[in-house]
Amino acid sequence: MAPFNTNQVKYIQAVAGRQQHTTLKALHSNGVIKSNGWVPADGTATAYAPQTFDVTNPLLLAQFALHEFPHAWDCSGVHNNDTLEAADFESVAPTQYGYGQLISELRALDVPCVGESRGTGSNSFYDQDRPDAAWVSSTKRATPDGFLKSLNLKLRLTLPTNIPVAHPSYADIKFILDRGLAPGVANTSVTETNYQDFWRGTLSEDAATKTIKAALDIYARSHPMHTPHYEFRLIMFRNRLNTYRATASSNNLDALRNGVSLLNPGFDLFMGQTGRPRGPLGYRTSPNLDKNLDPSGAPAPYYSGVRWGTDANAVTDFMPGVIPQNGDDAGHGFTTGSALFPDGEAALTHRDLMTMPLNKNDYVVMRDVRFFLGQSQGKSHFEDVFDFDFNDQINTADTDLLSSDTLADKNYRWHCVIIGTSNGKDPVHLNYEIRGTTCVQSG
Repeated sequence: MAPFNTNQVKYIQAVAGRQQHTTLKALHSNGVIKSNGWVPADGTATAYAPQTFDVTNPLLLAQFALHEFPHAWDCSGVHNNDTLEAADFESVAPTQYGYGQLISELRALDVPCVGESRGTGSNSFYDQDRPDAAWVSSTKRATPDGFLKSLNLKLRLTLPTNIPVAHPSYADIKFILDRGLAPGVANTSVTETNYQDFWRGTLSEDAATKTIKAALDIYARSHPMHTPHYEFRLIMFRNRLNTYRATASSNNLDALRNGVSLLNPGFDLFMGQTGRPRGPLGYRTSPNLDKNLDPSGAPAPYYSGVRWGTDANAVTDFMPGVIPQNGDDAGHGFTTGSALFPDGEAALTHRDLMTMPLNKNDYVVMRDVRFFLGQSQGKSHFEDVFDFDFNDQINTADTDLLSSDTLADKNYRWHCVIIGTSNGKDPVHLNYEIRGTTCVQSG
């Protein structure tokens, strides 16, 4: 017998008086993302800092999760061996490591469900039938069973009007300060000490301050593009298979039973020049291209790069997790030597990040778009809309809908990465605004 189509299901629900309560959950987040914004105020190490990107020039790198970030393998020795063991699931790492400033986990699929008992104390009683939709809030589900209908997400990125210009050296603006003076006569009203004090915010001389501001304005207008060439890339992706979240709130047993992917985009979201997947923390070896690494034969894919952890000296930071590991940690007989990058490849530059292809063999890419902002482009903002039409059955009283066993065979953990550069020394700032609505039916 053929399954019911959508209209037949709606008719049956209407006749039975079921699934008539609509729940709408609002999502919102806003703020500012800045180049090198992953650096803490105290300058300490952070797990979000990219390790294989060239950050000599300012790089904007930020991320958010539609619901939550999964956990996956990294380049720890326990993961880089041929035997699947319990430790492979106990020592997994969050997949947001290395992807820059953390905006938020939006928790789009956290939709609370009302209980079927009302009142408190001696006045409490139990509803034999399902709750009447008339008294159930539109922000809560009426019953554990229902349908996850859809999610609509709107993203707006705006270039601020007060982006600080780069800090040119005193020599770069000295010729501007010397304009109008007789040949061979140097400007003495603004010294190099005055200039450095201006950038430190300690210059108290009003005349010198105005002179420096005027010189910087002339310097900025002398830019061939009038403003820095701001270039951005937005990537919305998820793993092709269901993923794993090492918390009690997720339906881990069913997910593991049905098969999950523990691939880490920190090592394999992009495709490198030599055909190996790469990411901000390292790369993934290729069974076809790296046969020389394992004397016993072609190796399975392993991660090589760096991982976040605490070493033997109780220092928490990134540490090498390259191929091979130490002799007692490798488990697969790799020969001595290490390489953070494949032969012939170096740290990814800003230009690489804007143009290099994605690993679409392992990841579903919903959006991969480049856009340009600034005066020379005639644009100050970028907007995009993401529509997710799920229409999937749910059956859980937990707030986290991913605890429903009916959702165990699909992946709902979408990951969004925003990359930006000025193609120079100028910093990059973006105002972001995220608005969304999750729709669920129950009752």
